[in-house]
Amino acid sequence: MSDPFPRRQAGFTLTELAVVLTIVAILLSSLMWTLSAQTEGRNRDETLRRLEQSKELLLSFAIVNGRLPCPARCSSAPACVDGGDEQPAGGGACTDGYAGYLPGRTLGFQPVDSAGYALDAWNNRIRYAVAQTSSGAQPNHFTNAANLKTNGITTTPTDLLICAGSTAAGFNAATPTCGTAANIVTNQTVVAAVVWSQGKNWATMPAGNVDEQVNNKQRLPAPLNNNPTFVWHDPRPQGATGGEYDDLLLWIPAGQFYGRMIAAGVLP
Repeated sequence: MSDPFPRRQAGFTLTELAVVLTIVAILLSSLMWTLSAQTEGRNRDETLRRLEQSKELLLSFAIVNGRLPCPARCSSAPACVDGGDEQPAGGGACTDGYAGYLPGRTLGFQPVDSAGYALDAWNNRIRYAVAQTSSGAQPNHFTNAANLKTNGITTTPTDLLICAGSTAAGFNAATPTCGTAANIVTNQTVVAAVVWSQGKNWATMPAGNVDEQVNNKQRLPAPLNNNPTFVWHDPRPQGATGGEYDDLLLWIPAGQFYGRMIAAGVLP
């Protein structure tokens, strides 16, 4: 007599196995995406921490030396064989005032690469710019200790400009102008220095990423390759207006700079 309730044979059918494998693939894909997102979040947080550290080291350098350092230069990008020291040594008229790098070796920043350039969490070199013009009569106000004292704390920077985007009507990085009032983050009388990371995608940044191109500077033709204009806004994906954007920027307002110098007894 046959069993009215036949037992199922051990194992899976091909269809069932395919379903199981599909589910496993989906779960693994979801896990990998989650891990990748978590890694990128940690890298952004760590890079912001390093930029904050950069600001503190710059202000500490100013207290000790009576001025901000000049940026390190890169005369042969992307190799940048000049090294992570300020150029020129001793400050004054900076070689690459707007398109330079954080002088990691001069500041004692860690970590640095083998050439002494400060690194972000993606192991890309941290960038640095310092105001080159000011309302003071003596030049190189922020990078020359004697001129800083002579000009005094009422002197304002007149060059570094931070905009919310590069696609606003009238935007011109070389002039410089943000174009419209709504596109201005800080005007030219506010910022003494900027430190920034070009994010994870700097090496593969496509031509359409025009907001990032403004910050990169060295990939632009003259006079944009050494312009005093920066773009800062929240991260944006590919296809967004201005292109993908993952740069991270911090800046030192002139008021903060003077406040630290006064508190330390360096100024007035």
